[in-house]
Amino acid sequence: MFVNDGSRHLRELVRQHQVCWEVWPAYLINRSGKQVQIGFKLELTGAQPEHAPDPDGVECVRVYEDLKQIADRIMPKEEDDTRLEVGSFDASIHYSAKRKFRGEILLPIYILHWEGLDRPAGAGEPRCLDEMEERLKDLGASKDVWEEGPC
Repeated sequence: MFVNDGSRHLRELVRQHQVCWEVWPAYLINRSGKQVQIGFKLELTGAQPEHAPDPDGVECVRVYEDLKQIADRIMPKEEDDTRLEVGSFDASIHYSAKRKFRGEILLPIYILHWEGLDRPAGAGEPRCLDEMEERLKDLGASKDVWEEGPC
């Protein structure tokens, strides 16, 4: 289990914002016109259940900043051939049928090759994704749909 001093605070943020994640393949069309999977996009989503979401409001920015704290904690620190990129706050409210169209803030994390953006995903990207998903589970986040469990 992924445990350290900041885990309690992060677990509380996960519960407070009902943090979920989804994984999508990241594709690129190469020079010969073929679609190549170059990695993954891991999307963290969080809501502010007690407030109606306002993309210009301080609550939405706070949710994004809290998601960023979670992202910083789950990303592997060791150097390898994988590059991680955290997307910026897009000032939008996102809705998913999976989560009953709750208004949520999204933080994307791209898991790609360090070099050669047009290279197909190798062994490093799935390994990095697996590690990040395990850390999310340890913090109490849910894949796809919020299911509060014991933390």
